[in-house]
Amino acid sequence: MRELMDFTFENGKLPPEWMEREREFSFERGALRSGRAVSAEFIVPGNGWRKLRVEAEVEPVGGAVVSCGNVRHMIVVDLKRGLHSITNYGPSQLAWNRKEIPPKSGSYHVAFEFEDGRLRACVDGDEVVSAADPQPQPIAGLIGIQFRDDCLIRRVKVLGDGAVEKPLHSYPPRKSADFFLEVNVDLPDDLMHAPFTRDMFDRMFAEFNRWGVKRVHWIYYGGAKSGLWDCCISGFAYRNWVKTVEKMGEIFPAAVESAHAHGVQLFGLIKPFDMGFFESFGEGTPEAKAHGKLARIGGPIGWIANFAAQRRDLITSRKPGIFGPALNRTFTRIDLVKEDDRPAAFSVDAVRLFVSDDNATYRQYEGPVTREERVEDYPVWEHTSSGGRPAGRSRRARVLRLKGLEVRSPYLALAVEGRGESFANTLVNLIHVFGDKGEERRLTYGVMARTEAAEPEKCDLRGGVQDFRTLGVEFDCWLGTVSCVFPDFDGMRARYALDGASGLLAVARGKEQGPIAVLSPSFAEAQDWWLTWVQDCLDAGADGIELRVRNHHSTLAWREFGFEQPVRDEFLERYGVDLWKTDDFDLAAWRQLRGEAYTQFYRRVRELTRRHGKAMGLHVSPTTAVMEPEQGAAMEIHWDWRRWLREGLCDSVTMKEIWPRTSLAEEVLSLMRPRNIQTIFCPYANNLWRKPGGERVVADWIRLAREGGYDGYQFYECCAVVRGGKDGSITMEQPALRELFQREFGK
Repeated sequence: MRELMDFTFENGKLPPEWMEREREFSFERGALRSGRAVSAEFIVPGNGWRKLRVEAEVEPVGGAVVSCGNVRHMIVVDLKRGLHSITNYGPSQLAWNRKEIPPKSGSYHVAFEFEDGRLRACVDGDEVVSAADPQPQPIAGLIGIQFRDDCLIRRVKVLGDGAVEKPLHSYPPRKSADFFLEVNVDLPDDLMHAPFTRDMFDRMFAEFNRWGVKRVHWIYYGGAKSGLWDCCISGFAYRNWVKTVEKMGEIFPAAVESAHAHGVQLFGLIKPFDMGFFESFGEGTPEAKAHGKLARIGGPIGWIANFAAQRRDLITSRKPGIFGPALNRTFTRIDLVKEDDRPAAFSVDAVRLFVSDDNATYRQYEGPVTREERVEDYPVWEHTSSGGRPAGRSRRARVLRLKGLEVRSPYLALAVEGRGESFANTLVNLIHVFGDKGEERRLTYGVMARTEAAEPEKCDLRGGVQDFRTLGVEFDCWLGTVSCVFPDFDGMRARYALDGASGLLAVARGKEQGPIAVLSPSFAEAQDWWLTWVQDCLDAGADGIELRVRNHHSTLAWREFGFEQPVRDEFLERYGVDLWKTDDFDLAAWRQLRGEAYTQFYRRVRELTRRHGKAMGLHVSPTTAVMEPEQGAAMEIHWDWRRWLREGLCDSVTMKEIWPRTSLAEEVLSLMRPRNIQTIFCPYANNLWRKPGGERVVADWIRLAREGGYDGYQFYECCAVVRGGKDGSITMEQPALRELFQREFGK
C-alpha cells in the first residue's frame, strides 16, 4: 500500500494537516497525550481509494479507546475493556465484539481498514472486529480519529491502495471569490442567562457586524400566540422570555429591525418538526399543574406549540390497535435476556426493581419476588412497524428472571451498579414483561433519567444530577444525540447495555399514538399551519426563510410511526397493500411516499417566498442525504434533496455537518454549482470553548470550507461565545474568535 500521510509528535506540535476538535491534550515523552479525549480530522489526498488503512501507535496510560471513521462508518477499539464495534451513520450497529487485549508494556499497533465491501480493526495484527460494508464505495475526503481515556499517541499513518483516477463528481468553478460569514441564533439558549432588551439586540448585532457577518439565521419558535415559549428549558428561558416580551413586544420583528440597522441580513429559520420537546414533568407535580399542556405516558409536556398539543389528529401515527393502554393489569414476571450465554459482571441478585405511581419519584419494590439466573434457548424478536414480534428462531442466552411479582404501578425501573457493559442485547430483546394476560406488547421504554437544570450561572446550558429515583425517567428518548439525526436509526433495534452509561432500564404501561410533536406533512392542515410561520417571518421583514429537517425528537421507535390515514390510503391505492394489516411491505416505497408530502411543502414555501421577493434556504445534512430509501432514512422519511435542488427550491443550502471534500459534499456541489446555489458549511461549535484555543479549530474549518469550494461558513451558535448580562451588557467571551473573524471577513 502507498503511504499517504505520516503524523508524529516528537517536536511537541500538532502537524499542520491535523485539524483538531477536542483540546484536552498535552505532549509527553515525544508523544501526544490524549487526556480525557483528543480528536482530529484530516483530508486524505487524492480522489479516493479502494482500500484505506489508518494505523496508530498507542500506549495506554489510564485506558485507551481509539476510534476512526468518516461520514459513513465509525470503528471503535477499546484496549482496556476489550469492547469493539463498527457503526453505520451514528449508532446503527454493523458489528460488535468482545475480545480481550492482552496487557503489555509499550505501545499497541491499532489498524483500521476501510475497503470495498469490508470494514475491520486489528490490534497487533490480530483482528478484533469486522463487518460487511452495506454501501461499498471508494473512501475519499475527510477521515476522523479520536483517542479517549488517557493514552499516549506516538504515530498515526494513513495508507491507500487502488487510487481512483478521476473525481467521482465534477462541477464548474465558483463564479465569485467572495467567501462570507453567517451566524446562527437559537434564542432560548441565550435567554438562559438574562432577558434581552432592544438595546441589547442592537449591541449583539453590532458585535456581529464587527465580525463581518453577512447573514444571521434566527431560529423562529413562533410568536407569543404559538405557545412554544410557554415552558422552555425548564423555566429559566421562559421567565426571561416573558421579561423580554414585556420590554419590546414580539421578539422576531425586533431582531429583524436591529439586524437591518447594523447592515446584517436576517433569515427566519423554521424547523417544522421541532414543535415540541421531550422534557416532561412528573404526574401531579406543581410543575405539571402549572405548565403541562399535553398528557403523555411518563408525564405531561409543557414545551410544545399549542397547535401540536391540540391537533393530535395531525401527528404522525402508529397503526390502529398498536397503541393504547397496557393489556395486563398486573405484571408477574420480568425476563432480562442477554445476547449470549456468557456470565455478566453482576448476578440476578444485583438487579434492583423500583416502581412509581407518578414518574416523579421511585421507590424500591417490596412485594413478592423469586429470582432465577439460567441459560436457555430464548426466542429472538425483531422490531416491525407494529412493534416487537418473534422472528421464528431462538438462541442460547443468559436470562435473569424475576417472577412471582405483583407489580400494579404504571412505571417500573430496573437498575444495576457498575458500568461494565457486560449485559446487553437489542432493546426489543433485552426485556420481556409478562402478566395475567401473557406477554405485554404495549410498553414504552425509558433508558435515561430526567435531567435537572442547574442555575444558569453554574452551567453553559444544562447540568445537575441525574437520579431517576428523585427525578423520574424520560421515556421514549435515546441517550445522547437525538435519534432523529441518524439515518436508519431505530432504538428498538439498537444494542443497549443494562450496565451501560445510565445503568437503568424502565418501562411504562401503554403506548402513545404518535411522537410528541411530529406533525405529519401528509396532512394539508399541518402544512398550512407551518406556512403561517413562514408568513409571520416574511411579514416581519425577514430577508429570507431557511427550512431545517433536523430537530430534537428522540423517540426509540421510528419504525412504528408514519401510518396516518392519508399515508395508508395513498399506499393502498398505489400498491394494493394495506399498511394497517401487514408489517411486511415495501419500506422504500413507504419512505418515498412520506417524503413526497414533505417535498410538496417545500414547493409551497418556495412559491410563497417568491411572491414576496425573498430568498429561500434549505438544510442538507448526513441526516437527509446519505441513504437511499431502500437502505433506510432518518425518521423513516425519504428526504429527496436531489429533487429539491434540481427543481430549484432554494437559493442557498446550509451544509450541516457535510464536511468539505467528502464524496457527499462533492455530489451536492455538482448539483448546486451549475444552478448558482450558494453552499455554507455549518459544523457544530458549541463544545469548543471549554478550553482555550477553540478559535484554532474554527480557523481550520474556515480554511477547509474555502479550499473545499463552499461559499461561506456559518458559526453555530451565538450563545457559545456571546452572553447577555442582567445589567444589559453583551459580552464577547472569546475575543480571539472575534479577531479571527475580523481577519477572515472584516470589511
